[in-house]
Amino acid sequence: MKLKKLSILALSGVLMAGTMLTACGSINPDKTVATVNGTEISLGLANYMAQYTAVDYDTYYMSYFGQDMWTKQSGDDAETMTDRVKANTLQSLEEYYLLEEHMDEYGVSLTEDEMNKIASVAADFMSANTEEALEAMGATEEYVKEQLRLATLQQKMHDAIVAGADTNVSDEECAQKTFSYVRVSKTASTDDAESKTDEEAAAEAKNKAQQILDEALTGSSEDPLQTAADAHDASKATCSYGTKDLQSEDDNSTYLEMAVLEAADKLGEGEYNKTLIDTDKYYYVIRMDSLDDKEAAERERQSIISDRKQALYQETLDGYKDSAEWAVDDKAWEPVNFDTIYSKELQQTSGDAQAESTDGSTADATTDQTTDSTSDTTSRETATDPES
Repeated sequence: MKLKKLSILALSGVLMAGTMLTACGSINPDKTVATVNGTEISLGLANYMAQYTAVDYDTYYMSYFGQDMWTKQSGDDAETMTDRVKANTLQSLEEYYLLEEHMDEYGVSLTEDEMNKIASVAADFMSANTEEALEAMGATEEYVKEQLRLATLQQKMHDAIVAGADTNVSDEECAQKTFSYVRVSKTASTDDAESKTDEEAAAEAKNKAQQILDEALTGSSEDPLQTAADAHDASKATCSYGTKDLQSEDDNSTYLEMAVLEAADKLGEGEYNKTLIDTDKYYYVIRMDSLDDKEAAERERQSIISDRKQALYQETLDGYKDSAEWAVDDKAWEPVNFDTIYSKELQQTSGDAQAESTDGSTADATTDQTTDSTSDTTSRETATDPES
């Protein structure tokens, strides 16, 4: 596999004057922060990878969570975002080097062309950014190359491991039924919340849903349910499901209440449920569209295969970790923080990996790679939470 062309993102630089990683500035980058099966991981590399992650977090999350997002505690364990990013960074490094240990078992290696591309990308990254930005991130050309090398090996190992997954999925296992539904919320809208009681809102919802059902049952248009929904300012959606979704709430991946699926499963093709389905929060009107939806079944087949591949990859990786000797120097890792606030702005690029940079800016040195692991998800509904 060849490294794909780099997608450059220009970063707009450090925004908080005087906070140039005062704690991280005093770290010894040559110090060993962790070891995995005797392989030493430098503090400098780990810090750079953590700071690199912080760039995206600052850019995309700070506007939502505020400037104290790195120190704000959350969750049952009172972790901070700093804690999570630092833990994830070390976890990634452990996994990277463990996968490298086993690459001969899968015939994985990096070609000379790939190594040359990595070196070129790293050089572009360094030249596209100012000394101030590189210093803030703790970036060196050596660290950038190592990050890219490890990420490329991880991708190739992932592909080699998942190639052993069972891709044989029976028609019965992936069979899907598809029904249309309109749901009406029993909760009053924000505008009406103060003027209506819960009972009044629920009564109105029932009346509205009943009108939609009545009109759908007597309608003569190409899609009476759609027409009825439109007439009452409601939304129609479709849901595909299989036998597994009906087995238990835990197995239900459609995100609709089990009562709705059970009612749908009793219908013939083209048949409406003649009464409203009453759940805790909604009234539903449903119509069975297909008892054997081939397109939905193929999507389910691919989803099952994707799940199997991810499970095999994770099982293999967990096996490596279970037998690994992994140690972290917490004292060396403790000073790493994200006191510097980063931000970035997208730049239009074409051809080679080139980007203009501004004073104090950094550029993104990641490769545009894809996997068929957890990123491969299949939408089970064609509309998101349609309700009125």
